[in-house]
Formats: sequence, C-alpha cells, structure tokens
Amino acid sequence: MKTLFCLAEDRRGAEIGLKFAVLSLEEHCRGSRVVIFRPESAPGFAIWLRKFPNVQLIARRLPGANNWNCKPHALLELLPGIDDNTQLVWLDSDLVLTNDIRPLLAQGAYNEIVVAQEPVNQPFRGSEIRTRGWSLPVGRVLEDTTNSCVVRVTSRHGHLLKRWHELLEDPRYVAASNLPTEKKAPHLWGDQDVLCALLGSTEFASLPLRLLAHGRDILHTGGAVGFTLMERFHGLVRPLPPVLHAIAGKPWVLLRKENHWPGGFAWFRRLLQEISPYVAYVRKYRSHVDESMDWINHRTWVGSILKIMGMGHWALRGLPVTLMATVVEWFRKSPR
Repeated sequence: MKTLFCLAEDRRGAEIGLKFAVLSLEEHCRGSRVVIFRPESAPGFAIWLRKFPNVQLIARRLPGANNWNCKPHALLELLPGIDDNTQLVWLDSDLVLTNDIRPLLAQGAYNEIVVAQEPVNQPFRGSEIRTRGWSLPVGRVLEDTTNSCVVRVTSRHGHLLKRWHELLEDPRYVAASNLPTEKKAPHLWGDQDVLCALLGSTEFASLPLRLLAHGRDILHTGGAVGFTLMERFHGLVRPLPPVLHAIAGKPWVLLRKENHWPGGFAWFRRLLQEISPYVAYVRKYRSHVDESMDWINHRTWVGSILKIMGMGHWALRGLPVTLMATVVEWFRKSPR
C-alpha cells in the first residue's frame, strides 16, 4: 500500500519542527510522498525543501483552517487524489518518526481509521462525555481519548472527515476556541475531542478503529506524568516507539536562552524538555536543518544527573521525575 503523508503549520517560528519531521520521514519512509501546507513560510524553508524531491510545499492557507484546527481541511483537500491502494496519513508538525510507520498503519482493514491514543492521565478520559456533549447518540464507548497528532484515513473516510470539518466550524466550537481550556467543556477542548465524539457516535460506531498505544506505538514527550510509571517499566523490554510527539511545549521555544522565563514552574518545564526523548532523538539532525540549534545545548545539573541515571535508555530517562510527580498526584487526589 502506498502512503501519502500530510502536514500543516501556520504558526510563526515552527518550521524547525517541520524540518525534523521531514528528516525523519526521509530517513524511515523514503519514497513516500509528503505534502506540507505552510502559508507565509520563510524563503529559506522552500529552498531547504528542494533537497527532498518527494516533498511538496503548498504555500497557502486552507480555507476556514487555523492553528491546529486544520486537519480535516487538509485531508479533505488531498483525499480526491488518492486511490484505493493508498493510505493518507496526517502527522502533527511536532512529530518525528524513529522507524517506518507505514506497515503499522496499514496492517488493519482498508476502511480502518487509525488515531493516536491520548495519555491516560488526562482528565475526562474517553469518548462518551464528548459524544454526549455534542448531543450525538452514543453508538460505542471508547475507554481512551483519541489524540489527533496521527490520523490514518483512506478513500472510505470522506464522510467522517466532512462531519469533523462541519463540527470544527460549528458556532459553539468557534466561540469556545477563544476561551482558556479550564473554561471549556471537554467536547470543545480541541479538534481531537471533536473527532473522539464522532467516533463514539452511532453514525460512525461501525467504523473499524485502532488506537496507536501510548508507550508502545507513540510517545507523547515533555510532560511529567503523561509517560506513566507502568508504561516506563514496559518500555524496558520494548524498542523506542516509532513516533515521538513533543506534546507539552515546544523545546525550540522553551529551551532558547532568550525565552528563559523566571519561576519554578518555567524551570521545571525546561527540565522536562531537557530530558525529553524527543530532544535526545532530534539531536542527530542538527547539522541538517540549516539553522541554529543552540537551544539543544541547554543543560542543568539536575538534567545531567537524570540523564546519567537513565543510562541512555529512553524509558529510564526522567523516571525519578515521573515517580515524584505520581506520588504528588496520588496525595492530591487521595481523600483527606
């Protein structure tokens, strides 16, 4: 089966993430076509992409799309151009691949949709609260929430993508997009919550669905407890997941010297990025991005000790931080 990868990014200063993604695709999925929607890209970015003949840059904004609310828009634009022997794969711009993901995505039925699993520590887990929030009839209940950083579709999924697109343009969702997360209902948090609601509805309950398991197929990096203790222990006997996602802040922003905000919380967020498996992995690409990567040299004595304690293993690096954060969370939630 052929694979067409799709990425989009309209945020300023985010091209470094796209470069990492492209370099990892070239390393592990060479030969597959890649389409990037990037309006108003820096002139140097288009020149840099010429090194990759399979990558196409579309330098315009998708109608009605903004920020991360662009996934069904981009997929629907590309869907008419694929045949029944092609899978269309959305990748977030802050992902890198550590292995060839194409066989993993294509191993199920042709009409199976594949979506990443959200970290299990996130509140209001699962589809039911999201499906009911949209007043949709519940057709199945997903125990886990979907994370739309990876979405695999085929020519059979046009109706789902159109419904996803419709709800992202619903006045209720548009109005909520200007609110802070803590003031939103879970079904309005983001595009992935809308997709989760649809997949749990009667309308799409019969659609084959597979989630990329966190800690095995994908790793959301940069948080304290998102990569749980149990997932870390399982990781001792597993290879590095084929997808790494810089989910909790972007290291090229948080680790820059000019962005070193004061305070303990900011220091802790930088520490989590310093020991992140994503940061450790993209270090190999530093000579290929044609721009400064001074931020990757950020070091603290705490981070250095944690790396030594991790002995170079992706699941051990940061284990003490996760252990402490888990204990704190347990005490916070325990009845008094």
